[in-house]
Amino acid sequence: MLINEVCKTCALTKKAVAYYVAQGLVAPSVQENGYRDFSDEDVERLKKISVLRGLGISTAEIQRILLEKDSKEAFLKGALQEISDRKRMEMDIMQERQQLLQELAKTQDWTCVQEKLQQLQNKQSVLERLKNAFPGYYGNYICQHFAPYLNEAVETQEQQDAFETILDFLDGVQFELPADLQAYYCELTAVYDETLIETMDANVKRAVGDIEHFLEEHREEIAAWMNYKASTEYQASMAFRLEQALKQFNSTSGYNEVFIPAMCRLSKAYQAYHEMLMKSDQKFVQEGWYGQEETP
Repeated sequence: MLINEVCKTCALTKKAVAYYVAQGLVAPSVQENGYRDFSDEDVERLKKISVLRGLGISTAEIQRILLEKDSKEAFLKGALQEISDRKRMEMDIMQERQQLLQELAKTQDWTCVQEKLQQLQNKQSVLERLKNAFPGYYGNYICQHFAPYLNEAVETQEQQDAFETILDFLDGVQFELPADLQAYYCELTAVYDETLIETMDANVKRAVGDIEHFLEEHREEIAAWMNYKASTEYQASMAFRLEQALKQFNSTSGYNEVFIPAMCRLSKAYQAYHEMLMKSDQKFVQEGWYGQEETP
């Protein structure tokens, strides 16, 4: 198919098609007369590119998405969801900037707004790095978990040092999985959306906040879960391997020894939560169950 017909079929301009060819997003064959000949596969690819560009996705992101074409559907869905999550995070930050702009228009308190803007920029820096270090569902969960603790103003040198430690740590780590575990992980979390993540995080924080009540209310379910985790069936499962990979990362990357202590120094609210988490851990040990891992 020649470019004129391609443009009509895909609702694209010649300039746009030429640009996508130059960017390596599509590679039509070239006839002897020098005209580009687009295959049916090329046309379908251009239709997808048109949709993705219309959704505001960059050519670099489109390149990564299209590389997933030969992978399982879960991989492609994961790539699209990750981009969606990043854009949602950007929109949340933009909304907070809009609120600060409205505050400035109302109060004209430049000093106050500048301080709040700096804190917002700090928050954005940490969240972006968290998402880079922990892609996919876990990255969404961990951003959701830590975001409220990043709203506190950095007022002391200790907090500033902690903030810089967090950035340095996140700039140097990347949580990666073997291909088979990555496939399992994508399939496992394919149905997880923002609402479910928020609910799960809220449930964890609620349980940690009143561990006595949580244990009393869910004793039978916890016992059944712990028995299953001790079974040979679980220990031979992909879920066990995924759990072990996360434990190893937390213990060897500096997540437990560097990142978590820095978060405690940065945020008094997170320090209070962490202390409750440690008390919950001790309670689990006292009950005869193993302690919670030093995850969020």
